[in-house]
Amino acid sequence: MASAPLTTIVIYGGGLAGYVCACALDRTLPGDIQLILIETDAAKATDIFFGTLTSPTTYDFLLDKAFTEPDLFLNTQTGVSLGTKFENWGPTRQNWIQSFYKPLPVLNGVEFQHYLTRFRQTTPEKASLEDYVISTQAAKSGGFAHPPEDRKTPLADMDYGYQFSPKDWQGYFSGKLSSKRVTRLQSDVTKVERSGETVTGLTLNNAQIIKADFFIDASGPNSKLKSPSDTSWVGTREICAAETHNIETGKRHPYRTVRAADYGWQSETTLQNQVHRLTVYDPNSERAALKAHGTPDHTPFKVQLGRTETPWIGNCLTFGHGAASLEPLTSAPMRLLERDIDRLIELIPVSKNMTVERREYNRRFNDDYSHADLFQRAFFSTSKTGAHPYWVAASSTPLTKRLQDKVEQFESRGVLVQYDYEPFSREDWTLLHIGMGRLPRRYDPLADRVSLPGLTQKLEQMRHAIDVMAKKLPPHDVYMSRLIKYLEDQNV
Repeated sequence: MASAPLTTIVIYGGGLAGYVCACALDRTLPGDIQLILIETDAAKATDIFFGTLTSPTTYDFLLDKAFTEPDLFLNTQTGVSLGTKFENWGPTRQNWIQSFYKPLPVLNGVEFQHYLTRFRQTTPEKASLEDYVISTQAAKSGGFAHPPEDRKTPLADMDYGYQFSPKDWQGYFSGKLSSKRVTRLQSDVTKVERSGETVTGLTLNNAQIIKADFFIDASGPNSKLKSPSDTSWVGTREICAAETHNIETGKRHPYRTVRAADYGWQSETTLQNQVHRLTVYDPNSERAALKAHGTPDHTPFKVQLGRTETPWIGNCLTFGHGAASLEPLTSAPMRLLERDIDRLIELIPVSKNMTVERREYNRRFNDDYSHADLFQRAFFSTSKTGAHPYWVAASSTPLTKRLQDKVEQFESRGVLVQYDYEPFSREDWTLLHIGMGRLPRRYDPLADRVSLPGLTQKLEQMRHAIDVMAKKLPPHDVYMSRLIKYLEDQNV
């Protein structure tokens, strides 16, 4: 029986993680593997913590599963995103745009930030990184256009993700499931049968018993299928969140805005025909946070941040927020969901003996979430901490050796410390370091090989080309409305 082939997979959960996972398996696994989706509303409650932002990797992730951007735009409220504008962030009140951008130029073998550090010592007015990032300048101008293939234009270096509503995507991916391939059961689990660490069957609330070879539990933090022996959760901090759609605002932007406050932070995300508001706060600051949220049609949710170290035990994989919960401050929650799904597809067990696949999945899962946690915590690693509960809790954990090395090496000499297979790029880290006010004290001496007049001319040309291109872009609203109309006309 240990070498018998896999025939049946059960996915338990009706939230975003469960639907996207079911769609991905539906479209990639061999047709002789049966898929059963047990849909429960419990999984939908914490989807708010996936946030409203994806990274540029989502385009390829969806296309690989045969989901196209035109179909996504036509059937959801999804919009484009050039990144996040942070306002008044942290005790030091930093303001910057954490944009999506392709690799910064390397001149004569020296990374770009070293030349900016050199400029900062001679002509500081020309040393702002944002002036040399087309995504940031486009965001500031409020313009957008899809990057062309022509590498001669600065627009080719712009990258974009998506701004979305978790509830909207729930419905989209639920509707994309094959009615022939996937058996869908509107029910809940009342009893889990086990033999050691192996799940042998599930009893539903209609007394139906479900048997399978492999179980994926995407039901959320209060997982019923998770092994009772798993006590490996790392993390104790709790946060709450409330969301509301259709917020009345002024101009709609091709970026998400995050504004810091004493209670935590609030984001506004432009979708196609609505704006989504998300307020994140410490449980001890609920009254102030909900007052700031400002709309009556919301339901607050709470989650414990952290992760399990063993999401796959026996023949059951805990997936989504049952395995890990990250603060939706960046695109990290969706980046890691994509990685989890791709890893699962790569390591889907070929038999009932899952030892090798289980060990590799758990190893890579822990690496991914540890690296993402470094990036998230870098938003709070300042020498000052606020007196309010959210900021105290977010800043209270001492820096890990890895994060300390990243911060110290960049501040000391502009070096970007990177670890294998990090979900966030060197550009992500460069923009974050500088946005948080971490400026290198010195630069690579090799940067002096370029004459100052030559460097000045080179960077001035780059600044000018980006500035001209950003101003030529059509307004975001106009571009998107025309694109949607064009796609609708093509579908007639």
